[in-house]
Amino acid sequence: MAISSDIVVAKSLPTIHLDLLRADNDTESKKLLNACRSYGFFYLDLTSDAELVKLWDNMLAIIKDYFEQPLEIKMQDARNDDNYGYEPMGTEEGPMAKTRDGYESLKFSRREYLKGSSDLTSPIRHHQTTFFTFIEKAHAITLTILTRLSTQLNLTGPARFEAQHTDPGPSLSTLGLLRYPKHDLSRETSSTPTHVGHNKHTDVGTLTFLLAAQWGLQFLSPLSKRWEFIEPRRGHAIINVGDSLRFPSGGELASVVHRVVPLRETQTEDRYSMAYFLRMNDADGFVDSAGRKWSAREWHDFKFGVFKSPSTLDKKGEFLTGMMERDGVIGVAV
Repeated sequence: MAISSDIVVAKSLPTIHLDLLRADNDTESKKLLNACRSYGFFYLDLTSDAELVKLWDNMLAIIKDYFEQPLEIKMQDARNDDNYGYEPMGTEEGPMAKTRDGYESLKFSRREYLKGSSDLTSPIRHHQTTFFTFIEKAHAITLTILTRLSTQLNLTGPARFEAQHTDPGPSLSTLGLLRYPKHDLSRETSSTPTHVGHNKHTDVGTLTFLLAAQWGLQFLSPLSKRWEFIEPRRGHAIINVGDSLRFPSGGELASVVHRVVPLRETQTEDRYSMAYFLRMNDADGFVDSAGRKWSAREWHDFKFGVFKSPSTLDKKGEFLTGMMERDGVIGVAV
């Protein structure tokens, strides 16, 4: 897809190779640490794992069919839960004034994977093996990333990042499947869309493993201090650091503010993404940059409440962006 020259695209995000991480290559692990320190985002080249790339394609085909179903069918999977089940569009505030979010989602929790059975009731449950296989793979990869980071930072024993993510947990790690529907302005009550993208935020968990083949993801570059689109690349996941890795690292690893918006003012096609969110075990925790203690479960639940009503629960504008924003200014150091 050709991108207009007036659209700002990230040019310097590093690429880390999955096969070298799996092989415990020290040079690649040093690159990984630098990527997490300097950018908070990086590409992960998956092309050495043909099964994983094929799994991406299979999941995409399944979720396209799922989200095309009538709303009443999808609502059979609604669980009023942030960790699993279906959630319709518009439950959170959007990235622009007077907008709501522009995506619907379906989630499979890792707890469901561990018990070997999904809690969903619509026909999507027949594909649970496909999604559970991805959860297994993505979980192993993200733990490998944590292990390499811990080693590079000379962490030992319970201070190692992976030590707070051991089974049986429990944790709120989950797989999120999202569709951002194409805008149909003929159905809008105004000349501009009222449901748009995903509001600016940092991720609540430890690491996010994102598969997205279409444009829309922006991050607030720590280097340029401006919003930059992250180019989707075939065969590459996009990995980013979350709050519960940034805080335990003492701010050494960067959890960077990001959002999802159309390239232009409107969403011209249905956009799909799949993300595995690795999260710390519920009872483990950290101290935030203001000195407050949180368990992983407390931080998750509070921040998801903020997503739904930031103007009420986050009047200073600090929690949505992982305390990287205060009073409308982003970039507050830890």
